[in-house]
Amino acid sequence: MKDNIIEFIRTKDYKFIKDIGQGGTGKTFLIEDETISEKFVCKKYSPYYPEDAEKYFKNFIDEIKLLHSLYHKNVVRVFNHYLYPKNTTGYILMEYIDGENISDYIKSNPERLNDIFIQTVSGFRHLEDSGVLHRDIRPENIMISDTGSVKIIDFGFGKKIDLDINFDNSISINWRYTIPDDFIRKKYDFCTEVYFVGKLFEEIIYDNNLQNFGYKNVLLSMIDQKQENRIASFFEVDRKIITGDTPFIDFSDTDKNIYRQFADQLMVLYSKIEDKAEYIKDINKIITALENCYNNSILENFIQNPAAIARCFIEGSYYYNTKAILKVEYLKNFLVLLKTTSNEKKRLILNNLWQRIDSIKRYTISQIDDDLPF
Repeated sequence: MKDNIIEFIRTKDYKFIKDIGQGGTGKTFLIEDETISEKFVCKKYSPYYPEDAEKYFKNFIDEIKLLHSLYHKNVVRVFNHYLYPKNTTGYILMEYIDGENISDYIKSNPERLNDIFIQTVSGFRHLEDSGVLHRDIRPENIMISDTGSVKIIDFGFGKKIDLDINFDNSISINWRYTIPDDFIRKKYDFCTEVYFVGKLFEEIIYDNNLQNFGYKNVLLSMIDQKQENRIASFFEVDRKIITGDTPFIDFSDTDKNIYRQFADQLMVLYSKIEDKAEYIKDINKIITALENCYNNSILENFIQNPAAIARCFIEGSYYYNTKAILKVEYLKNFLVLLKTTSNEKKRLILNNLWQRIDSIKRYTISQIDDDLPF
């Protein structure tokens, strides 16, 4: 049975509702699955110039692969696809977003500017964490649903960073904003995407004469034309946003004490960290790893393997203090705090830990030390 191919013998029918538009490589329609009363956007691969059908068909398949690798509330969701290589065509069934593009939405809802900015950064940070460059950042490709949720759409130019990216194709898009110095160096990376997202919001704020934007310094750090002066990633943008939000989030004295007890122990654990090591960003992954550490020492007074705690927060090489002592009680209390607090507080707790770890000495991998790196 396991070697048999599963064949779907029933043809699925959808009700056509309306045309949405024609792009360079395809047409989009609004359709409905009447069985479940659900609407979908259907993108058909059908280039404007038929002679281009063979040329860009692989790009269409790449777009499907990218969409299937993404799952985030601020990124359009793909539900299914149908490919017909012999006919050089295919279809993608995606989430239907009943709303308007980001520029039109902010024009009508200027009070939502700060929240929309945070959601947009969150969506692009997910793309960054997934290794996906969008490469076509403009208002038409960032939709806001009727419930106020940001949805990043249209990955026709998207690329996985581990794929071979042709830079000339990356800049062939008709950019609406002043191009950054990255292009002079024939470079397009996530720092470049930070620039274009920043320029998009700069344009929206200027065109609507908005005075209520709460992240002006963050935005300025995103739109410097010189890459070396610009904030490097959406991860760092998100950290700056969290720091800016601090006055609006309150912690009890008990929560603060639990955090400090654990954080103080964590700081003693690390000796120095390799400069290319990265923070683990998935809070659920961190919680799971900490739970494993706790369960392995649940009958003890002190953590039996302190190095395992260090691995919960850092991905890469580092040196740790083999004589460090971590109380099981402090880990238990910190876990309870993480698991029972709001998502906003989780993000702030993690950012504060990162700020502490930021101060730990860094080293390059070429440097030689008698200690063992982990």
